Amino acid sequence: MNDIADVLRGLPYFADLPQTLLDQVCRNSERIEVEAEKVIIEEDSLSEDMFVIVAGELRVTKQGADREVTLATLGPGEVVGEIALLDNAPRTASVTTATPATLIRIPANAFEDLIQDSRVVRRMFRTVTSRLRGIEDTLRHEERMAALGRMAAQLMHELNNPAAAVGRSMARAEEVYVDLGAATIDLAGIANVMDGPIPVPDTPDGLDPLTRSGLEEEVAGWLEQRKVDGAWDLAAALVEDGWDRDLLETTVTGLDEDTASKFSRWLGLRVLASQLIGEVRIAAGRISELVRVVKNYSYLDQGPVQRIDPTDGIRDTLILLKHKLRGIETVIDLEPGLPTIEASGRDLNQVWTNLIDNAADAMDGSGTLTIEASREDESVVVRVSDTGPGIDPEVVSRIFDPFFTTKAPGQGTGLGLHTVHTIVNRTGADISVESDPSGTTFTIRFPID
Repeated sequence: MNDIADVLRGLPYFADLPQTLLDQVCRNSERIEVEAEKVIIEEDSLSEDMFVIVAGELRVTKQGADREVTLATLGPGEVVGEIALLDNAPRTASVTTATPATLIRIPANAFEDLIQDSRVVRRMFRTVTSRLRGIEDTLRHEERMAALGRMAAQLMHELNNPAAAVGRSMARAEEVYVDLGAATIDLAGIANVMDGPIPVPDTPDGLDPLTRSGLEEEVAGWLEQRKVDGAWDLAAALVEDGWDRDLLETTVTGLDEDTASKFSRWLGLRVLASQLIGEVRIAAGRISELVRVVKNYSYLDQGPVQRIDPTDGIRDTLILLKHKLRGIETVIDLEPGLPTIEASGRDLNQVWTNLIDNAADAMDGSGTLTIEASREDESVVVRVSDTGPGIDPEVVSRIFDPFFTTKAPGQGTGLGLHTVHTIVNRTGADISVESDPSGTTFTIRFPID
């Protein structure tokens, strides 16, 4: 005990404490030698001890979404583990020996004796405040990078589909172009092919798969009877354009067999080429739309704070999170013409991203996401609701606290909702939450200036 007291007395943290208090603390404490790379505190474990570093270094880490994040490195004279003991909460991070270390382990009952002295409390709060600020800055940066990475991955997934469609359509269009040219040459050698203009069929609206399959089979059979090459490929295009067997038969009435065959092939290729061009146009438009959404979402070329409709970024955020919302029904009810507020659009988009992302995680691929916005008295009120299992009533009051998370270790930093709360308060608004086993609703009230 005397050895421990002498060590503590030599550290600035404990140097001026009364001897009686030191003796009381030391009676329940122990000096330990720990080898390198040994975990002494595990994230999410119960709070039982505080450690004083006598020699060596400790590494404080937190499990991120896809990797372990180093929050701090502590050396001789520093303490660790006091935050969780003060809060009587599970550990928010893990602590590992970076080198062989000599530590003094102070258990919870001795810690209670220690904090009876106001000098210890003041030092502890200064240490805690400084450490929390550093940890929060580190984790917030990591969360922004992780969110950016997730957004980039989702965007690449969304861009890949139309880009691949452009590639496929253009490759097929090149083949069709060659065949269409040959068919045109064949047809050009025949004089007076048609007595009148080629019919323009009505484009079918929403054919069910069974009906479409039946029509394609009939048209393909009709083309095969006339010895048209690629009958089945052309049949699908013709049916999509509104042609059926009877209309084709009427169109070639009066043509000899050879001319009817060449004309039918030329017609099918023309329709197919037009559809491929249309597919490229749609895919290119989708890519342009995604680029527009990203630009709007990030508020490129715009001031950080401006007057905006607080709901402006919601639809763009939903587009960017589309991949994560698959299997989830989305209901949007945004009142038009809402009053504007002065805020950072980029920050508000981070609010919508965090709330929608959390809702998707809660529903795990099945449920209903509802987003409503309306004017209520002198406020613009936005509600984001999910049909997940709800939040445990015992922890609802803590969900906006920094580092608190209801997710499993490694799946959340505990800063998402804290960031939401900070941004909302910065705009002069307030946020509240209601939750039960049928779902959770976050309500944000923006005051109208």
